[in-house]
Amino acid sequence: MVDLIAKTPLEGVLPISSGSVTLTETAPAFITSITPHAGKEKTCATALKTAHDLALPAVGRSSGAAALRILWTGQGQYFLVGAKTASKTLAKSASLTDQSDSWAVMTLEGADAAEVLARVCPIDTRPSAFKRGHTARTELAHMMSVVSRTSGGFEIMVMRSFARTAAHQLMDAMDSIAAQNAIA
Repeated sequence: MVDLIAKTPLEGVLPISSGSVTLTETAPAFITSITPHAGKEKTCATALKTAHDLALPAVGRSSGAAALRILWTGQGQYFLVGAKTASKTLAKSASLTDQSDSWAVMTLEGADAAEVLARVCPIDTRPSAFKRGHTARTELAHMMSVVSRTSGGFEIMVMRSFARTAAHQLMDAMDSIAAQNAIA
């Protein structure tokens, strides 16, 4: 019988550093998609608050802490990241889907992280425009992604099948910014 070994999407690829920026892989224990049923948004929000002490975030925002947070990921869709939801009440007011093995999660940190991300992502990554707690469903080098501003930089989520390509694109941008800063 074959022994299978679970691997993260970017095992052996990350972490890497270039210039002042570091790209690491984060592997949250659980990622659950929460889609409130029509007319049940308030019931869903109450159940989420009771079960996890989290509020449904506004459009383009996230709430919670690093260990447990909820991200807005699209119209009427959220990701609960960090813990498995066991709330039967929540399941009565929303569709819940385990997304844990579907996403690769990376953290981009360092003094030039916003400049690196700006090279591959069409959102304004300046701290004055994209503040801590902001989340965007956007493209990253032509791949769908969810980007969130954290206290230390950015959390970037891409579909697992795009993980290595996304990491490669970010590495190229990191090297480009580092080279630009070296000759400046």
